[in-house]
Amino acid sequence: MTGGSPPQVGPIAILPEADPAFVEAASAAGGRVEPLSSATRGLVWTSSGGGDLLESVLAEHPAISWVQLPWAGVDAFADLLRRHRGDGRVWTSAKGAYAQPVAEHALALALAVLRELPRRARATAWEADERGRTLYGAEVVIVGAGGIAVELLALLAPFRVRATVVRRADAAVPGAARTVTTDRLAEVLGTAELVFVAAALTPATRGLIGADELAALPIGRASCGKV
Repeated sequence: MTGGSPPQVGPIAILPEADPAFVEAASAAGGRVEPLSSATRGLVWTSSGGGDLLESVLAEHPAISWVQLPWAGVDAFADLLRRHRGDGRVWTSAKGAYAQPVAEHALALALAVLRELPRRARATAWEADERGRTLYGAEVVIVGAGGIAVELLALLAPFRVRATVVRRADAAVPGAARTVTTDRLAEVLGTAELVFVAAALTPATRGLIGADELAALPIGRASCGKV
């Protein structure tokens, strides 16, 4: 959440389309959903794009004091947020809302890669090989320490992995064997058996995993996430 003063009490508009699910959720939480007007004080934006339209809505309705963006990541609205920094509005996102399903999906992908499920699913005959690898006791690196990383650490716990979290500060993360700062990324990649990239996409993290980092990985290791 960004912003200064608490948002003003008043009707909430849901745009560009008042999806019934959003209307029901806002109403169930005690909000009063109404069409956009001069009385509107809160705005729930349901589109991942439409920054220009959102900009015009805010310009035409300066009394809006709270804006809820649709997704956990707000990189699509980065320019708009910079332009409105310090405008007195409270800006919120869905940070944390997708942590469990994304972590679950990441674990599923990791197991599929380690067990070579894509190749095995296409096999037309029995293959007596031992190319699959186990997750139990593996050296795992997680880049990022947000909600997805925390959920992922909980899912990895039964596999007794040794997890290293890479983040801006070296403050401990529950469930991780150690936490290191990003300047040590190449170092920890050198012993990683599995790498998850779960950092927020920002100018500081874009391209964090590049050719040098991939070259630091031991041959045959797996990586899951957004590079």
